[in-house]
Amino acid sequence: MLTSAGTHIPAADVHARQIAREAERWLALATERTRMRPDTLTAKAFTACAFSVQRRASSLAVPSKLTGTSRHQPRLRALANDPEARWAALDLDAVEDGLRASRDGMPLGLVQSKHLGWVRPLVPFGLTVYLSRVTGGGGGRGYRLGCNVAFGHVGEALRRLADGASGGDGASVVPSVDGRSPLRLVVPGEVRHEPIGVPVLPEYEALTGDREDVVLWRTLEGEAHASVPHAARHSPTGIEWGYGGSGPADLALSVMLALTDEQTANALYHRFKHEVVASVPEAGGVLRAADVRRWVQRAR
Repeated sequence: MLTSAGTHIPAADVHARQIAREAERWLALATERTRMRPDTLTAKAFTACAFSVQRRASSLAVPSKLTGTSRHQPRLRALANDPEARWAALDLDAVEDGLRASRDGMPLGLVQSKHLGWVRPLVPFGLTVYLSRVTGGGGGRGYRLGCNVAFGHVGEALRRLADGASGGDGASVVPSVDGRSPLRLVVPGEVRHEPIGVPVLPEYEALTGDREDVVLWRTLEGEAHASVPHAARHSPTGIEWGYGGSGPADLALSVMLALTDEQTANALYHRFKHEVVASVPEAGGVLRAADVRRWVQRAR
């Protein structure tokens, strides 16, 4: 970066200043939406800055840990011995106790209740939870493993939330599908895919499209439905969209199986969930079959 005086600011300094500005915005949101003490939130903001700069996160990442992990010890032990599990994106599902984090359909624990106030508003705008590491050691009696996580691309989600809040009539606005994937926590050796867009059209567009087009709609009670058969793999209770979770995973798989072969569907449906299904507006819409197949061709 070149200042008006002609002095070059090192890229690391520019990145650190960006993270600091995002931490300031996060602090304002968390102060408004949670009951945590001001000194606790300030310390958390400083910790998040250090964590994000040290790990070269593409935007602010907030470290945390899951609660309720004592119920999921076998799964955590398996992850502790899996070197590829670190920094894996976790699914979030709304449950009676709050938000549950899981991997490949297997629950790991719950987002701490003190964080729900600021986490929930950012999930539709790109916030994703990543596995940081499985904690614990020893092996004595009563020994329990824990699970550290990172809330990734918080800064970018905050920006999208602010853009949505000023996007028109004051109603809640879901970010449009513009061909971009949410920013992700950058870790050494991670393979980054170029995002590929699939527009979500209004429901009335189904009247003028191909009969293979996928229509997503809700009943008056809010239950999600699709014009393709439900391939139940992660969510036996049904499909969903608008976030990353087991219901959206099943919708992504259902769409892929309806429009591609089984091998392709199994290989790409998780990516399709993150890049397309997670950004579908709450009310639903239409995914053109031709657009989905173009996505598949480019994703290959």
